[in-house]
Amino acid sequence: MKWTMWHEAAVLSCLFFFLAWPSPAESVQWNCATCKGITDRFAEKYAETEKGGFGGGNTDWEETYLKEYRRSEVRLLEIIEQLCTKDNHACHALVEEHEELLEEWWKKDESPHTNLYKWLCIDHVKACCPNNTWGPSCRDCPVGREKVCSGRGKCDGDGTREGTGACSCDKGYQGALCEQCTVDHYEEYKNTTHVSCKVCHYGCNITCKGPGLENCLGCHTGYNYVQGQGCIDIDECQRETPAPCPQGMYCVNIVGAHKCFQCNEACDECYGPEANECKKCRDNHVLVEGSCEECDPLCKGCTGVGPENCVKCDVGKGADMVEGVCIECARPCHGCNGPGPENCKRCRMGYKQNKEGICEDVDECQSMCRLQHEVCTNTMGGYDCECEEGYKKNPRGDCVMLLKDEVASEVKKVNMFEKYMKPNKHPKKMLTGKLRVEL
Repeated sequence: MKWTMWHEAAVLSCLFFFLAWPSPAESVQWNCATCKGITDRFAEKYAETEKGGFGGGNTDWEETYLKEYRRSEVRLLEIIEQLCTKDNHACHALVEEHEELLEEWWKKDESPHTNLYKWLCIDHVKACCPNNTWGPSCRDCPVGREKVCSGRGKCDGDGTREGTGACSCDKGYQGALCEQCTVDHYEEYKNTTHVSCKVCHYGCNITCKGPGLENCLGCHTGYNYVQGQGCIDIDECQRETPAPCPQGMYCVNIVGAHKCFQCNEACDECYGPEANECKKCRDNHVLVEGSCEECDPLCKGCTGVGPENCVKCDVGKGADMVEGVCIECARPCHGCNGPGPENCKRCRMGYKQNKEGICEDVDECQSMCRLQHEVCTNTMGGYDCECEEGYKKNPRGDCVMLLKDEVASEVKKVNMFEKYMKPNKHPKKMLTGKLRVEL
């Protein structure tokens, strides 16, 4: 059963192969490129076998028969076997169908560099046509101004049995014989035998009557038409509404357009890339003699450089205004009338005023960290609650005893810390890679 199915599949495959293979009656349909490729490779392989022989070496016997080998069937077969690549089925089919023609030409004792292409592809296989002809009957290509397509294009199907024969014009040319300029080109020169077309200036809106912007018949985006002058570039950077560039960028006009570039980091609006080319300064900067300068670190907005020119003080940095100057208050202070903790307007959380009116640290450990196995450490303005040694915090915040393997891990961390972080007992020696280097 399996053999029968395989046998049927093989028969169908063979049938499809032979149906797809061109018949002798269809030989006129061979592609010219395929045939020309065969003759080109024939000439190449002919040259490669020029010094070949029947048996190799350099014997008197071979020299005697070298003349026969030069045009022998053995050499022809060697060449034919190398004409097609493995997957080029069209090449294999054409060679197989017309192998007798190759043998006939071979007997003529002519060089493949001269007339094999004409003899095989044009005269016998009829896949190609002579130059400047096209189609099944090799009709003449259209000639204008004494040249095919006026010398400004190509004949469709030129040299093949295919195509329409119509002119495919070069860029800038049009017409049945490529004798006219396209709308985006102008006639630079023209006489009875020749026409030369040049592209219009890119500032023109497609068409023009000559070179330059002054000959535009319409203007491209970025240009204005001025009577008598043609297309004039628009300076978009002079436009106020809508602004040519986004906030924080400046405009540079270019021909037919403009580009936007980033302002200096000190500028919010600018004329150019430098800090002295700002129109408007960014936050916490001030314009001084045409240049944006940063306000004093204690300022939140300023009218000049220095803490005496602050509009107001930066409370987040612990600053307050004292006699028109921003000063940095002492750490315990929330607002101040002068430097030091004795001049606080009021105390920050974690501090309280003593009898002398000075803000001092509150020892929260007298009332905080009261859970079992919890230890309190007082800090300036605050405190830390930690678990005793051998305990850790659980998700609920309670201190619970470490497990045996967790204790071992903690001990290992401590030992590693002591090993690598404690002071070097031998300061004149240092380990570099695997070597101990004396310093």
